[in-house]
Amino acid sequence: MEIRGLSTEQINLYNKKISNYITSNFKLVETKYIDLGVKTVRILNYSKEFTPHIEKQLTYVLKDNAPKYDATLVLWKEENVYDFYKIISPDIDPRFNIKARLDLIYNKKHNLREGIPISVYDDEWSKFKPIISTSIWHNNIVNAYDKTTNTYYYGVNNLEPEEFIKEGHIFVQIFNNILKTETSNLVHGAVIGLNGNGICFCARGQRGKSTLSVLSMMKGFEYVSDDYLILHQNDKKQLLSSPIYSIITLSPEMYNRLYDYMQGSSFVSNNARKDKYVFNISNFHDRFKKNYPIKLCIFPEIVTDKEPSIRQCTLEEKGRAIVQIIQSTLMQTQDLSENQTVKKIMNMLKDLPFYKFNLCHDIDKNTEFLRDFMNKFEKTEKKIIETPKIAVDITFDLANILNTETGIIYSMNSFATNLYENILNGVSLECISAELAKLTQYNKNILAQFDIFLRELKEKGILMLKGNNNSNTANINIDMAMNDNFNISFIEYSQKEQKELINIKKTLILN
Repeated sequence: MEIRGLSTEQINLYNKKISNYITSNFKLVETKYIDLGVKTVRILNYSKEFTPHIEKQLTYVLKDNAPKYDATLVLWKEENVYDFYKIISPDIDPRFNIKARLDLIYNKKHNLREGIPISVYDDEWSKFKPIISTSIWHNNIVNAYDKTTNTYYYGVNNLEPEEFIKEGHIFVQIFNNILKTETSNLVHGAVIGLNGNGICFCARGQRGKSTLSVLSMMKGFEYVSDDYLILHQNDKKQLLSSPIYSIITLSPEMYNRLYDYMQGSSFVSNNARKDKYVFNISNFHDRFKKNYPIKLCIFPEIVTDKEPSIRQCTLEEKGRAIVQIIQSTLMQTQDLSENQTVKKIMNMLKDLPFYKFNLCHDIDKNTEFLRDFMNKFEKTEKKIIETPKIAVDITFDLANILNTETGIIYSMNSFATNLYENILNGVSLECISAELAKLTQYNKNILAQFDIFLRELKEKGILMLKGNNNSNTANINIDMAMNDNFNISFIEYSQKEQKELINIKKTLILN
């Protein structure tokens, strides 16, 4: 249930009640500090069960004292989300709120014993991120933010390692908000290097960057992160990177392959699904680097070649690399609509040299090839190529598109991506429409949806027609169409609103 339109006085009252609820019902266990390089966070921990998670995940940045701090994070174990409902307002308690009770009836996955998720918004702060939220389906999680004191609140019920690790890296959403300044941002990526020359790997998951980064670190490379890190610029506009977490996550297969290099790294937990193992690598802290200068970007891709290779990116490949690191970051941090953040991260990276790294399946060869490349890097001519206005990445059958001038990201579902690839491959629009006409039995509005799709692509400046390639028929992937219920989805993430550019209302109007 969403609650909007609150006055400043109402929001301040909620924050005061939250603070009183915690201090009245829980005892402070410890006060710690997190050194995030450009920011320092004070942690007020009201549950001893949080302590091992903090110590194991944030070993490198965890401090006992700090001369000052920029934000506060309050932690507690929330036993019953209804207690939290009560302190905000009885009006949102689903046992007494009519709208909430109707939501429970409409959505059968909820029940009164579990409650329903509540989201309270302050539109002046963010239209998309609530200042107070509860998630009760599996773990009774409470989040809140008091912008007047820059205080974040985080309560969770189940702090068992396997369940807790399912939520991902600890406090990543909160750290993301704290680190967001004009010259800094949290980024979902990897940074390693040699001889003080940092490499930023621009790639989404399952592209080989984490394995390459971790193995390289274990073989003597300098290290910042294989997952989440801080990007920040100093007064001289030099791009620097700093670590946050002291954990790595490995698949069981990759753990077996890296076993001989682990050198006593401590097992922390699996992620309840048991498809990832989490390790604390504080035994490698001597390799960690703070304020590490980034000198180049590498776009890795696993190929079938027997030997690895590195070359300069083409214009298209640079666009793909930028889309992958930005879209991956903003997807993880729920910031897809923050166009200024998109442009900030892009501007941090775009003037660096970009290289394509074709990874073979021999991970040791990849690491040694990278070592040779970096040992020669300072004597290599660095060419800075342009950044495309429209950057397109199609990975795992999904298209993500970035307008690098506006910072707006567009995404397609698999079916729309399949149609878009037909267009990119030069199949005529008439051929595509003819094939779609055969599918009207599954979606009577499919041709109208395609017309809207084409119109939106043209209006956004991302319809790239390459001319007919003499193909008489379009390559329509029926499996993708079925998985998406024969509906074409095209979404625009803008600062003002998230828009489904193809929806049933527009379709009916055209009909």
